[in-house]
Amino acid sequence: MAAATTTTVLATHDLLLLLLLLVAISFAGAAPLDPEQLVALRALGLRPHRLDPCDDAAGAVGVVAASCDAGVPFRRVTSLVMANCSATTSVSAGALEALAPSLRALSFSDCPAAPPRLLPPEQLAAGLRAFSCVASLHRLSAVWLSHLENLTELTVADTPLATGSPSELAVVVSHMGHLTSLTLSNANLSGFLPHHWHCPNLTHLDLSGNRITGAIPDTLTLLSAITHLNLSSNDLNGNIPTSIGDLISLTTIDLSNNSISGRIPDTVSTLPELEVLNLGSNRLNGSIPQFLSEMRGLKELNLEGNDFDGMVPFAAKFVSRLRVFRAAGNPKLCYNRSVLSAEIAIGVAPCDKYGFPVMAPPATARSERSADYDDGAKDGDADEGADARGGPSAAVLGVAIGLSCLAFAVILLVCLCKVCR
Repeated sequence: MAAATTTTVLATHDLLLLLLLLVAISFAGAAPLDPEQLVALRALGLRPHRLDPCDDAAGAVGVVAASCDAGVPFRRVTSLVMANCSATTSVSAGALEALAPSLRALSFSDCPAAPPRLLPPEQLAAGLRAFSCVASLHRLSAVWLSHLENLTELTVADTPLATGSPSELAVVVSHMGHLTSLTLSNANLSGFLPHHWHCPNLTHLDLSGNRITGAIPDTLTLLSAITHLNLSSNDLNGNIPTSIGDLISLTTIDLSNNSISGRIPDTVSTLPELEVLNLGSNRLNGSIPQFLSEMRGLKELNLEGNDFDGMVPFAAKFVSRLRVFRAAGNPKLCYNRSVLSAEIAIGVAPCDKYGFPVMAPPATARSERSADYDDGAKDGDADEGADARGGPSAAVLGVAIGLSCLAFAVILLVCLCKVCR
């Protein structure tokens, strides 16, 4: 009986405190927050002393920050950010259901809370437009995400998704026809890239840092509006599809750290808006295409760690205007010293007169201080007394042969003199 009385007193006390807060906010000039939503925010970790949960400035140092509409008689939460949570924080289905009617954006950052166990409330799935989860929620269910069908922005980064099949990526996005931005980075995804995309308005696609395998399908061109494509740090193989040239709005292509082979397709030259091309750490081969230097919008070019051969086909003017130029780690690649300098072509060997890379000279006190190597372009470039292959020069050989012949003649004369006697 005493326990029940105590519980009743505490409940009454909490209700009075809530009413006082609502009155205080109303006297401050703004409509009070919906009481049910205020209770939900408290359950998610809103600090008790916060008079106005919709004050972003006050929430910046707390666990919960909210943005609200200007409704009457009650304001409602439209955007919720949970950051720097404790491991004991729980995202309850009840709290989400209370916020669902008005919530349009939900974000978790460095919040190792327990993820929702039940499917998202119907109103939340219908109304939510943006969802972000960065290093949060332990193993978030991919099935839970797939029910947020009206999202325009979806970001899951550094958060392993609890996936049930290799085709989970297709499951997540198959019903999200309104997506414009999709980031699933370092999210434990495996399997293949989808062959069918149902989000024609997608402009930003980042699937980096997963375990996606197989080749890049030609059907990627269904994403005709895409501007940013990041498939780096996966297990992709095969060639770069020639159909990539159909994605004429692309400004960024990052396919680095995969096992992609073959040549850079000529169709890349048809991408007028391309600014960043990162193909580093793959198995690309053949010569570097000249057309890259004719792409005036290009600002970053990374070709390092491949198997390109031949001569770097770029002039110093083109390379110097790039913010980033990397071509090291291509042992068959070289540069023409009459066109580029070692300071520009960092990590690339110079070419000899036959267009092949010149190996570095032995590590002497002189060569350790110099980045320039003999390219064999001129006969006079060789060190005195040695040819371009490191052997004796023709002049030294001539002198040696002459002296040998003279010595032989002297010996022959001495022998003849002895015979004549």
